[in-house]
Amino acid sequence: MERRRMNICLTALTLICLLTACSVDDADSGAYLDDASIGNQYAVYDGEWTVNKQVVDTARLEVTSVLKVRLPEEYLATLCFPDKSGALAPKPKGLPAVIQYRNQGYSTTYTFSDIVTTEKNFGGWVNFNQASFTVAVDGVDYRVDLLCDVTGSAIYRHDTELWTIAIPVGTFLVTNLKTKEESECRLPSTITIYYNAKQRIR
Repeated sequence: MERRRMNICLTALTLICLLTACSVDDADSGAYLDDASIGNQYAVYDGEWTVNKQVVDTARLEVTSVLKVRLPEEYLATLCFPDKSGALAPKPKGLPAVIQYRNQGYSTTYTFSDIVTTEKNFGGWVNFNQASFTVAVDGVDYRVDLLCDVTGSAIYRHDTELWTIAIPVGTFLVTNLKTKEESECRLPSTITIYYNAKQRIR
């Protein structure tokens, strides 16, 4: 549990560093929102998914008591199915992932949340399941779970009223939804996909 708390803090600090370039002083941050008001908000945003500061996809984020956003499926599928191309290339379903989040604390500028995960034990490794998406390969549907030993996080900025979500990925757990057979694709090193809301549209 202590390690998980440290991981959450490290991820949150990374997000703050990414947001610092356009931050303002706390005294000028405008509206102050507590934990309850964040959870009761309904909002829709347009935004971008980035990896290593490179845009890999765009998506719409819907915020209620959960975060609903389509993952950068095509980008992730190329990492998960590197040997599939042409007619066998994975075809994403394009459905939004439903990400549960839990507020961990706040300041006058930020509200910090962690992503609520489930534990997955595969091949003797215990990881956190961050989110998942579904693709079709040669007519068969596969669920792809994004696993990592570090949990993801989300930050809401009170001054801009925008969200940033960070999801670390170390392993893909691939489940054949027809046969229920599971396999894993472990990345050489952990990557983090970031969703940055650009504007609120509703």
